[in-house]
Amino acid sequence: MLKIKPFPLSDSKILDIFSFLSNKKRIALAVSGGRDSCALMLLISKWLSIKKINIEVHVLTVNHKLRKDSDSECQQVSEIANAYGFNHQILVWEHKEIKASIQEKAREARYKLMLEYIEENMIDALLTGHTLDDQVETFIMRLSKGSGLDGLRSIQEVRDIDGVLLYRPLLSITRNMTTEILKSSNREWIDDPYNQDQKFERIKIRKNIHHLENLNISSENISKSINRLARSQQAIQHTVNYLFHELVEINYLGYITIKKHKFDQCPEDLAIRIIERCLRIVNGEKRVSLSSLEKVYIDLIRTKKSKTINGCVIKVLKYKYIITREIRDIRFIDLKLGDEIIWDNRFNVNLKSGAHSDFTIKNLGRSNNLGESLKNTYFENLPSYIIDSLPGGFIKDKLVLLPNIHNIYSSSNLIVKFISFEERTKI
Repeated sequence: MLKIKPFPLSDSKILDIFSFLSNKKRIALAVSGGRDSCALMLLISKWLSIKKINIEVHVLTVNHKLRKDSDSECQQVSEIANAYGFNHQILVWEHKEIKASIQEKAREARYKLMLEYIEENMIDALLTGHTLDDQVETFIMRLSKGSGLDGLRSIQEVRDIDGVLLYRPLLSITRNMTTEILKSSNREWIDDPYNQDQKFERIKIRKNIHHLENLNISSENISKSINRLARSQQAIQHTVNYLFHELVEINYLGYITIKKHKFDQCPEDLAIRIIERCLRIVNGEKRVSLSSLEKVYIDLIRTKKSKTINGCVIKVLKYKYIITREIRDIRFIDLKLGDEIIWDNRFNVNLKSGAHSDFTIKNLGRSNNLGESLKNTYFENLPSYIIDSLPGGFIKDKLVLLPNIHNIYSSSNLIVKFISFEERTKI
């Protein structure tokens, strides 16, 4: 039995930590059974008791099916959550044998399962038990990879993931503190054996981070730097937002125009951020590395020649840059009458009417009779690098439907609307 110690946090501190929850009706806690997530569950219980309010709390535990003890451990968490009066749900990750990138794949699966549950149950927010130690470990991991400012700000206290607000309220609390929180209440936790395996980068850093103290590099000061980096990043993003609206035009046909002269005068970091944002809009959110962005920017400014990057083409014209989708890796999708789909992660496509009920949506560049099909339409005088990546309706290999032009084939009407990444995520 663990020895009971005085509770290490005051009521006012607990109220302060969770003040953002006061207007929520339903929340979810990600609880693995480890000390940090168990401390989060305990603190939420105390906060509700202090506030004397009723909030529906769902505790989500993901069974990754990676260890033989996972079933019994999930059941332990269930018993603890039920003792607090919380709803508990075990989410099972079904998968085949995993031989590489175990932690990364498990993390992706974990968030996917939790976000699906949150959407289905109309939950207002998801909370995780990340602590100051996790923050520092992430900073060092990213520093070792040469990350830029955005990466070095590490774990964000609040993040929007596909419309779900993710909160990490314990980022100012150390792992030692979560241990004291549990011990003071005579609560136990489950130690994951993976947390001892130094073949994982994070665990190796965790086991050796104490050596930084010999260099007078404390976790507290690293945390200060992270907070200051986050503050600087916000200021830079504010400037980027202003410049983006001044220099960039998003066309409804899915391409972007940038005013060349003013863009070329931008400081390098701001220009790279503008390019990155444009690429994410045009290619449907695909990420691109900072190293690739830096190389393309330098080549673009030096050579003034068109560049290809991350599924996009950057065309260099006299007075402007044009960014459009590259003609590769564009999948075909079958479409039936009445269907509405997101095509290539860029366009909302709907077959609104038609005598023929079954088409395949491909990019127009796949057509052998494109020139003939474009005659006497508003597409006729547009350059091929814009036209070729647009969606069209095909029967077998023949183009029969152009986007947003009625009665090309049997009174069919293919409605196409560009949905940019920014519109979908509201960033």
